[in-house]
Amino acid sequence: MRIAEAAERSGFSPAALRYYEELHLLPAPARTPAGYRTYDPSVLDRLAFIGRAKSLGCTLEEVAELMPHWDGGRCAPMQARLRELAATKLDQTRAATAQLSAFTSDLERMLAGLDRHTPEGPCDEDCGCVGQPAGCTLDPEELAGRIREWRQLDAHVTARTPIEGGIRLQLDAATPLGDLAELVAAEQSCCSFFAFALTVDSLGRALEVRGPAEAVTLFS
Repeated sequence: MRIAEAAERSGFSPAALRYYEELHLLPAPARTPAGYRTYDPSVLDRLAFIGRAKSLGCTLEEVAELMPHWDGGRCAPMQARLRELAATKLDQTRAATAQLSAFTSDLERMLAGLDRHTPEGPCDEDCGCVGQPAGCTLDPEELAGRIREWRQLDAHVTARTPIEGGIRLQLDAATPLGDLAELVAAEQSCCSFFAFALTVDSLGRALEVRGPAEAVTLFS
């Protein structure tokens, strides 16, 4: 098929197909005597995979890294590499979500503060116009690391139950409570909008997390 048909059937533009050829994401197509590109139908499967990888947030460099696995004709190596990439993308997405949740909470607190006090003269420390609302103080790299620490806790969570203002994480007997207490303290120091409570009762060990609804969803 000619490039126009390949573009129409794949959903990519002809310019994109030429660019992917330059990046070696696509093999060099055959040429007609007149010099026109002609594509084998198998290129459509390859383009569908490229589109899927891009939709998952993969860069073109990461897609290029995946193509030897595609050309190898074996699914297992491809799955292994995609699993690594997806885990990294998930950590990055969770970090970005946490930052957006913290920003949302900051905006909500500012809006609430603007309604409480309006001085007759210049702004003061109580009017809500000045001062920094409490929010997450971690940079993106630190935040991604913190999320990985919370993900390690998932292995010990046996149940999640909604509670008023938050969620209760039921923990198994092997939960390292000392390490968990340190993690909770570190989290609260950078995200003061959270409230944590480690409980031991007739139901067993649990961690109760309360805070803004958008932020609590990270523990769901």
